[in-house]
Amino acid sequence: MQINCSHCGKPTDLDHRSAGKTIRCQECGKSFVAPQELSVMGQPHTLTMFPVSSVVVLNYATAGVFSLIYLNLLHDRMPRLRHDDPSATVAVGLCLLPIFNLYWVLFSMYRLCQRINEQRRFAGLEETAPQWLSIPVGLLFACGLSAVFFTSVGLYILGSLGVVVMPVFAALVQNSINELCDQHVGQAAHVV
Repeated sequence: MQINCSHCGKPTDLDHRSAGKTIRCQECGKSFVAPQELSVMGQPHTLTMFPVSSVVVLNYATAGVFSLIYLNLLHDRMPRLRHDDPSATVAVGLCLLPIFNLYWVLFSMYRLCQRINEQRRFAGLEETAPQWLSIPVGLLFACGLSAVFFTSVGLYILGSLGVVVMPVFAALVQNSINELCDQHVGQAAHVV
């Protein structure tokens, strides 16, 4: 990957082994720190294609439970860039932890989109995983789950999440993954 020197702007070719290390520019001789995201470049994702329509149907068939678990399982299919990138076990487990899950669903969905977008950026694709929609998903989950104990309005909020927002979110995430996998397969075909 080419990284521009922070002093003179000359591009330098670096690989994943340079992540976080101090690099001396060949042009100006000054040092700069290589971005940490280079560490992911050497570790490919293991995301796979899955029909978007199947994600939506399974979401409806399980009242949204499939989407919540399936999306959190995707965390294991990408390399960890940050120390707090969750594993699938942690992501699913904390969704089931009462009270903490009010925060966790928002965090895990937002981080999932962020990680998918990083993989898309590394592949030269536009960042289309819906980080913007992960926030309403998390807030609706938190509000609905909190309100269900005090009023029936919570059931309506959770229902709108499961019937409208979550299937759209899951479909957009899976579509982003499918495009990434399709592009990866296309590149592999050109190599052979």
